[in-house]
Amino acid sequence: MTSVAERSDDGCAPVAPALTDAGPADLWAAVADLSASVTDLEVISRFERDDVEPLAERAAGTARELGLVELELRATLVLADLERMRGNVAVAGRRAQDVLRWAAENEAPQLQARAHFLLAGAFQELGDLSRALEHAVRSAELLGDDARAEVRVDHHARLADCLGLQGDLAARERYDHVLALAEDLGDVDRQVLVLNNRAYCETLCGSYDEALVWITRLQALSEAHHVPLRVGRLDTLGRVLMELDRLEEAEDAMLPGLHPEVLDASLDGDGGADFLLTLAELRRRRGHLAPAQEVLDECVRRCERYGLTSIRVRARREQAELHAAAGSYREAFEGYRLYSDELNDLQSAERDARARALQAMYETTEARQQSLRYRELSLRDPLTGLYNRRFVDDQLPRLLAEPASADGEVTVALLDLDHFKRINDECSHETGDRVLRTVADVLQEVGPPSEGERSSGSFVARLGGEEFLLVLVGLAPTAAARHLDEVRTALSVHPWAPVTGDLPVTVSIGAASTDGLISPTPSDMLARADARLYTAKRQGRNRVVSETG
Repeated sequence: MTSVAERSDDGCAPVAPALTDAGPADLWAAVADLSASVTDLEVISRFERDDVEPLAERAAGTARELGLVELELRATLVLADLERMRGNVAVAGRRAQDVLRWAAENEAPQLQARAHFLLAGAFQELGDLSRALEHAVRSAELLGDDARAEVRVDHHARLADCLGLQGDLAARERYDHVLALAEDLGDVDRQVLVLNNRAYCETLCGSYDEALVWITRLQALSEAHHVPLRVGRLDTLGRVLMELDRLEEAEDAMLPGLHPEVLDASLDGDGGADFLLTLAELRRRRGHLAPAQEVLDECVRRCERYGLTSIRVRARREQAELHAAAGSYREAFEGYRLYSDELNDLQSAERDARARALQAMYETTEARQQSLRYRELSLRDPLTGLYNRRFVDDQLPRLLAEPASADGEVTVALLDLDHFKRINDECSHETGDRVLRTVADVLQEVGPPSEGERSSGSFVARLGGEEFLLVLVGLAPTAAARHLDEVRTALSVHPWAPVTGDLPVTVSIGAASTDGLISPTPSDMLARADARLYTAKRQGRNRVVSETG
């Protein structure tokens, strides 16, 4: 099949030949080639390349001629993402919304996944991390198992980024997962991207020691594969080392980025200005004021050349800090005053810009309703579709405070897969993911016993890793224990051999009930369930331990 790596003389991927007189076989081959080309574009578009735009435009045109709407819209999303990366977020978002509506109406889950992926990136750009997370969850959830492995890495990496930018520690598990996928592929570029983003998110949380672990791995990967670190990644590296007070080491690490050709090649569209601002701060902290002023001046020149208002405002603050470090306190005071005034103006302008962009993206009632519907999806675990810890933290206190059953009985059960590490180690992480998804399906199939209104409020959640939570409302402790043993049995007798071979899949369960308790709290209930889970493990696993035995 033709791929985007195979060029015609004009540098573009070949398009389908004239098909006026083509037979079914020729038409089928042309469609297959076009589908492969669009898939390749989705894979390479994550990394800035000059040939992506003409190739995507040509693919969209060919798909239009052939009447292949879904392929045309997939190519359109590639073009829309290029608009996003150029800063035209509203244009990109509006195109993605249009594609998403068509995909939903025509039951095209792969296209929906790609549209959500772009929207997650657009809302990241706008600083609306809650909406970005909603779309990132859906982009990972809707992506089919037959999607290219590189595309799966991209979707799950964006989900990890959305969590990390919010300071959610669940991002660490997601980054572990996506890094393992990229390593299995041997995709160095995607490994570099994931490691950099993880380190950056750790710095936002102030976890500089943790960030150092990942930035060190990034350096080692770069050296092993002779991949030079671009200025954005050198900036992350310098920031981590600087915050750990390793100032000399930080400056040495950033020096390769000072070459003009490296600065000018910045993929962030800032000509390296942000990198220079970090370096100016680093040199000031070292007491090297003249060199700090030199790179700050170059930062300001680049801000003015490229119209970088946000970085220019932060440069005002750094200039004031430099004046203060030099003992020029009047100039420092004036610098801070200018910084404060310009910061207020910038924040006002950014609010207006975000409002205009959001209006452009959500100007129809239907789109607004979709946004509200997707917000609920951020409460779902992207791997299994079960509720996540965020949902548990919201729902469990309410159930315990206002129990749905007349006698107030709520059972909280922690379920932990036995020897799950063996499955990951001896099979693969992908097999481990399949097991987790199947466990989730079984838990939902068995479900809470149906007893009318008495079971209202019961739910299943994934807490992370191989640990699940089952909350049963309205059952006496004895009935709850019977049901939990049914769950345990259903999992142990499930036909696992096609998935895990000779390795069994069983679960240990620890449960706690509110029966007889006054004002139980979530932490108390979970602690009691956890203690019984530990007992179940100690007694040999594949068993239920509760108040009733």
